[in-house]
Amino acid sequence: MLLPGAVLLGAVAVLFTLPPVRPADVGLDWLPIVMGAALLASATVTSLACLVDGLRERSAGALLECGAWAALAGAGVALLAGAGSIAVSVSGAAGLLVAATLTRRAAPIRDTMTTRLGAVAVLILAESFVLATLVPTSAAWLAPYETAILAVAVVLFGIALVVGAPSSRGSAALLIAGAAGMLANRDGSFESVLAVGALSGAALMAAIARLDPRVEAAPDEDHLPELAAKLTDAVLRFDGGLALREWNGAAADLMGLDAGSIGIRAEDLLGVSLSDLGMDETAIVTRGAVGGLEIAMHRSGSGITAVVRDPGARPESERLGHELRSTIEELLRARRTIDLQRGELERSATVDPLTGVSSRGAIMERLRLEVSQARRYRHPLALVLIDIDRFTEINGALGLSGGDAVLREVALRFRLRIRQADALGRSGSDGFIAVLPHTDEAGAATFAAALRRRLSARSLVLSEVEVEVPVTVSVGVTTMRPGEELDVDGLLARGQEALDSARSAGGDRIALDRLHGLARLEERVDPAAHADRAGEDAV
Repeated sequence: MLLPGAVLLGAVAVLFTLPPVRPADVGLDWLPIVMGAALLASATVTSLACLVDGLRERSAGALLECGAWAALAGAGVALLAGAGSIAVSVSGAAGLLVAATLTRRAAPIRDTMTTRLGAVAVLILAESFVLATLVPTSAAWLAPYETAILAVAVVLFGIALVVGAPSSRGSAALLIAGAAGMLANRDGSFESVLAVGALSGAALMAAIARLDPRVEAAPDEDHLPELAAKLTDAVLRFDGGLALREWNGAAADLMGLDAGSIGIRAEDLLGVSLSDLGMDETAIVTRGAVGGLEIAMHRSGSGITAVVRDPGARPESERLGHELRSTIEELLRARRTIDLQRGELERSATVDPLTGVSSRGAIMERLRLEVSQARRYRHPLALVLIDIDRFTEINGALGLSGGDAVLREVALRFRLRIRQADALGRSGSDGFIAVLPHTDEAGAATFAAALRRRLSARSLVLSEVEVEVPVTVSVGVTTMRPGEELDVDGLLARGQEALDSARSAGGDRIALDRLHGLARLEERVDPAAHADRAGEDAV
């Protein structure tokens, strides 16, 4: 399609190397008039075709292209009127054509009145270029700049050639040849005749492209998605003028479409016009159209997508609806399973799976939080460390399963004694840690004594190994007093020191921290009274 433009450019170059020959010199003085009339006729037809498409599609690009060809039609009028130059008209047409090319994929204009006003404005602008050529004053003022104006036209037509759709590149090449011929013109020589002929040919090619709906669409236009081929509903894509471009297999079966159906208007195929489609993106449904079909249409890019259903095909639609509901239910079940698994993962990260108390990481995080709160609000905090005495011997005698059973039973008895505000977790393989907010020395000692009595009162009966196991514990108690500046490590160190004191004394007892002289509480000693005396001694 670029060959005609290349041939004309070559002819202009050859003529430019020869001495200037004018049509009148060889008895062809009528040729410029014929060429001017040809330009007027072809450009007028093309402009009208673009105007009709622009008003029907409410397309700004089509209206701007209408203005470009109207400017060239005005150039033909100027030639018939004997104007000396049509450079301004050609350059104006080039600018309007580039603008039309850049806006060809813009959304439709919102309403019909704005479209009409836009068409009038574009036509007035196009004819202003012609008036600039015909009015003697403006023509005289622009004459010195004719070469520069034509050079600008060549550049603009080149831009239209590069960014335009493939179907318009042939006419763009002819426009470049026409502008170049005008640029090479030597006072009415044959270069100008060829230039006007190139402009007429460009207008003729554009008119054919506009009037023939079977012209191949640009490759960058919207296409049906691949999913449309798998749908049982008919899916059709129309361009901005409601001309058919693509369809799926279901549409071909339902409506008998074939390759010759390209370009059929929606009014003829479905009985739906562009005015039935709102300006927003919301789909509309038209019932009782051609053949009683149900048609859902919505805007898709620069065109329209229509989904056509046959109301009589209820069994298929019901089957699809059942499959859709089943799919949704499966997705919901999968979502619930994922939520349960997520909850289980979160629980396993914070709960010890063997004993059911908090894991070491979770209880240490709780301890850090309670220490921070105690320092900020100046309230007491107690920490109790508990170790099972001779747990290695229990493991050796009962095996690992017996040792695990002992840990579970000990943890269960401890959990029954824990308040809701307290926290209990594992500190190691055979140890536990209890965090007691808002608890002083007396309360912590009472809590530790209660835990010790729960184990020593009666032996553990292990159903797993069918044996009774006497279990005792060593307990270390420490407290953080109101106003005391102490961190987690310091509090743990004091508690560990008290626990080591209880274990070194043979176990089965409770030891207080260094503030109480690492005093050990025997079973016969009242914990509260001992704590009070220890507090007085510390003071």
